[in-house]
Amino acid sequence: MKEFHSEDCSSPQAECQKQYICQEIGCGKVFRFASKLQKHEDSHVKLDSVEAFCSEPGCMNYFANDKCLKAHIQSCHQHITCEICGTRQLRKNFKRHQRTHESAGSLERIKCNYKGCLQTFSNKSNLRQHMKAVHLELKPFACSFSGCGMRFAHKHVRDNHEKTGNHVYTLGDFEESDERYQSRPKGGRKRKYPTVEMLIRKRVTPPSQSEEGSDYLSWLLAQTTED
Repeated sequence: MKEFHSEDCSSPQAECQKQYICQEIGCGKVFRFASKLQKHEDSHVKLDSVEAFCSEPGCMNYFANDKCLKAHIQSCHQHITCEICGTRQLRKNFKRHQRTHESAGSLERIKCNYKGCLQTFSNKSNLRQHMKAVHLELKPFACSFSGCGMRFAHKHVRDNHEKTGNHVYTLGDFEESDERYQSRPKGGRKRKYPTVEMLIRKRVTPPSQSEEGSDYLSWLLAQTTED
């Protein structure tokens, strides 16, 4: 490995670029970084193990056996004619070339035939979902929280609605099931406390018959008075 500096490096403050030259006979490639040169030198096959080399113009890669040479030629030098456009493409690049035709074909979108609608879609499934939600206004997914009543055209929208923490809930002896209707506020959302009217309306047993409920009601009334 030889290290050279550019001839225009006239001062210590100048930005000098080192050049690393491959010492392999007949090579002489130059690299800016020693690590790149090291990786390149590893690609050279020792002369005592060379049994085949690629004779393609500009290639001249060496291989340990004919099997490796054949695989190299099929991958890097063998061409395939594209049936769509008629161009010749390297085998290793052919799949990527085919995707360019797929992208062009995907531009033919499906139009919504509903009067006044200009929406287009990439496939029929998306068109059907659009028709149900927008034009037919079908909302088969209902919120499972008691007293909410909201319905949605898509399940994932309903699920996100139920996870927002907007539904008021307090622990206690209410008609709703505690485990089912617990809400989990997210993103620093301010916790909502129930009003006195909500407690009286939703409570199964009178506050006087529930010591825990009576204590909570007294605390809530005290908070209201302070405000």
